[in-house]
Amino acid sequence: MVLNPFISVILPVYNGEQFLKESIHSILEQTYTHFELIVVNDGSTDASQNIINSYLDERIICIHHQQNKGLITSLNDAILIAKGDYIVRMDADDIAFKNRIQTQVQYLIDNPTIAIVASHAIFFDKDIHTPTANWELELKTNTPQEIKNVLAWENCIIHPTVCMRAEMAKSLLYNAAQKNYEDYDLWLRASSNNLKIAKIKEPLLYYRVQANSITQSNIRKKNFFLQKARVKLRFVLASLFTIKLNLFVIRVFITIFADLFMGIGKAIKSK
Repeated sequence: MVLNPFISVILPVYNGEQFLKESIHSILEQTYTHFELIVVNDGSTDASQNIINSYLDERIICIHHQQNKGLITSLNDAILIAKGDYIVRMDADDIAFKNRIQTQVQYLIDNPTIAIVASHAIFFDKDIHTPTANWELELKTNTPQEIKNVLAWENCIIHPTVCMRAEMAKSLLYNAAQKNYEDYDLWLRASSNNLKIAKIKEPLLYYRVQANSITQSNIRKKNFFLQKARVKLRFVLASLFTIKLNLFVIRVFITIFADLFMGIGKAIKSK
């Protein structure tokens, strides 16, 4: 493949010193080399900034927040300064396959109607050679139609596996009101705008599962079905305000009632 499109990889980090080197190294060792790596240090109090500073690679651009602003602000800050034609998401504790960027960029070149392409991933805890159980729903949804059908009900995309067209990412950005579900909200808004999301049917990322992460802890403390209902309701209301009511938005609205039914049932059971 000709090294033509310039790529922006965005990597937010907050106190990620334990795995940050592995993550950065996996990007710098990509078979596709025509990219910038935008690392956003979101007010880390550990050695994350020292690790970032230790790299002399000119492709690395660092945004340093003096105070923690949160993941959504970090992602949007990186997207807004990204110079690439495509934007690749990466997390500070995951490891990219060496051919990840090349494979996803080639897919978007070959499929100009696709706005976002994700991939499967290998889930692991400590050792990439001893994977944990994969996400069954994610594995079963690959085509744009399959993904759109499932998204009306729930998320089916691993956030740090995506590669997006920069024009789309800059026009939509992440919604600050959808904390912990900013990715699902973005997929919903893209789908409501008739932007196609596809998935490469092979793993391109080692996805580290951290059961004790702050995000996962916050989600588990709450009723998942009621959380989904709130996320969808915010999406539907925002769609109404922008006069983008269509069949997909109506389908999402209908699924809210199923989420509420399940959520209320779970709340009653837990008492």
